[in-house]
Amino acid sequence: MLDDLRDKLRKSHFSEKDLQRGHELVYKKPLADIISMVKHASDYDVPILTARERVEKTVAQLAEKHAFTEEQKNWLAYIQEHLIENLAISPEDFETMPVFERHGGLTRAKRIFGEAFDAILKEINESLAA
Repeated sequence: MLDDLRDKLRKSHFSEKDLQRGHELVYKKPLADIISMVKHASDYDVPILTARERVEKTVAQLAEKHAFTEEQKNWLAYIQEHLIENLAISPEDFETMPVFERHGGLTRAKRIFGEAFDAILKEINESLAA
């Protein structure tokens, strides 16, 4: 769904950044993420969050549940950077996204997180969508 929206914006020579800037100029607040808008539409008590707020909340909750090493915390910062723009993550992203490639990509991330790598990604995605 998000990829479809990005494609439509791109075809109209209108970037996601343009949309975000326009929204912020008009409403004096960053654009809420699509997940928050849908949740809020179905339940007005659900707060509307920006992508940054949603991602920061997810990463903070994850850090509370796990005892990460310093190197893992560094990788969580890279993951957070990616998520603010994409709101989801997959192992393939570690092969194609510069934020991960410049730090060793999928091979390095799997070495850093070990057997927990897939479970961590799943937990992040589920938390973002919840």
